[in-house]
Amino acid sequence: MKSGLGFLATISLLVWTMSCKTSKVNQEAVMAGYVSGNYEIECMGTGMDGTQLIKVWGFGTDPEKAAYQARKNAVHAVIFKGINAGKPGCMTKPLVTQPGTEELHRDFFNTFFTDGGRYLSFVSMANDGTVDRIKMTSKEYKVGSVMSIRHAALRQELEAAGIIKKLGQGF
Repeated sequence: MKSGLGFLATISLLVWTMSCKTSKVNQEAVMAGYVSGNYEIECMGTGMDGTQLIKVWGFGTDPEKAAYQARKNAVHAVIFKGINAGKPGCMTKPLVTQPGTEELHRDFFNTFFTDGGRYLSFVSMANDGTVDRIKMTSKEYKVGSVMSIRHAALRQELEAAGIIKKLGQGF
């Protein structure tokens, strides 16, 4: 009898622990459509027109969702992470450098990063559409592709929205 109660208590504890982890991931995923830090990015070069070429990886339940997520990840990295890996030339500092800006402007970024949102006007495939696809598990794919990011235009968008200061201000 005691071993049965101990077994039930252990199972209940495991179920409760898993539900806590799942709810935390789901809360993080709500913010701008991604789980923070769940992507990889590297610089591939720069363009003359204020663009940056980056290789970015996205994760999803199928290759199409992972490729779509990679677009969000590319723009998110330029705004919040910067691009430190890969070839020289890309902006290593993120556009947003003030801590807490993402939370402070949550409504803007949730709208900006919605599926089909404004972020899509700043990212496009840079090659012939070839992607690297890796099946991670039976339910997860990792897809990498080279994207062109309109860095200068993205900066202007964030300046106009009052998210970041204009270049030359604050000195």
